[in-house]
Amino acid sequence: MNDIAHELRFVPLTADDAPVLAAWLRLTTESADDVPLSAAPPCAADLAGSVRFAPPGTALVGEAAYRDGELIGAIRLVLPDGAPVAVVDQLLVDPALRRQGVGTALAVRARELAAAHGRTALVADLVQALPGGPDRDGGPAAFAAAVGGAPAAGPEGIHQWLDLDRHDPLADGVPEVPAGYRLVTWGTITPDRFAVAVSELGQTLGSSDPQSWDTSPEAIRTSHVRRYERMRVGRGRRAYHAGVVHEETGELAGFTSVSKTTGNPEHALQGMTVVGRDHRGHRLGRLLKLANLAHVREYEPSVRLIETANADDNHPMIALNEAMGFVPQERLVSWEAPVS
Repeated sequence: MNDIAHELRFVPLTADDAPVLAAWLRLTTESADDVPLSAAPPCAADLAGSVRFAPPGTALVGEAAYRDGELIGAIRLVLPDGAPVAVVDQLLVDPALRRQGVGTALAVRARELAAAHGRTALVADLVQALPGGPDRDGGPAAFAAAVGGAPAAGPEGIHQWLDLDRHDPLADGVPEVPAGYRLVTWGTITPDRFAVAVSELGQTLGSSDPQSWDTSPEAIRTSHVRRYERMRVGRGRRAYHAGVVHEETGELAGFTSVSKTTGNPEHALQGMTVVGRDHRGHRLGRLLKLANLAHVREYEPSVRLIETANADDNHPMIALNEAMGFVPQERLVSWEAPVS
């Protein structure tokens, strides 16, 4: 490695250091991928909020790299609770200074930070072109290999986009709700009566027994969805949900979520869609996604592009998305490198 590492000064990235935060926001915007449909444009409110509000069950550690008083790079790691890994959320280099050793110096610093927090591996999701799909830059994967990384075992991901200007999944309307169920919708904050059920469905992908749901006030207050909502509100995001209630039992049989940032009126993210195991086989997933799309378009008429990602072995959901008009754009491949 060249001597550039000795020229860098690392400053913690915190919400209370306004000059560093502003410089980091500029760098993030300048470093954004300009490949169409690879990612939504950066949103300043979302990024600034992310420094203060980590996802539930994680901690964030970030640093800005300065040389001669100028910010030229940044790193940020996500530290999942109880896991031996550090997820590389960002490893940014000023576009004008790439291929000069800055990225390698940042990778070394990322390993130091991960080791200081007791982690044994760095992991990151990298983009790879799909056969017949749009070209994707192979530079990030080449860099990961150069600093000791390799593709990890396990399923990969498929990143899909829906362009509502090209295809309208609601052309035939929302399907009828099956007998014995009723449709419900809500916004960013989940109603108390569904909070624990949404948490349980989301964390177990619908495999848990509904009778195990604790509906006490304390369980609702501390549920996973409440912690997730705190992060979402802190980052200035809005969310739209649709759910189905089983009439006989009154339990929430499934739900889906779409969220969006403040600064990207045309972009939205299709989140989790999950149906409880006792309620599958009624095409509730399709109903939920279409009903929620109608919900989103009612309140966010500017939304044009919706992205989503699924493990590539989740064939039913990928097929449902494609039937709605989602187009596969790229593969997401998990890479791993030892901290040592």
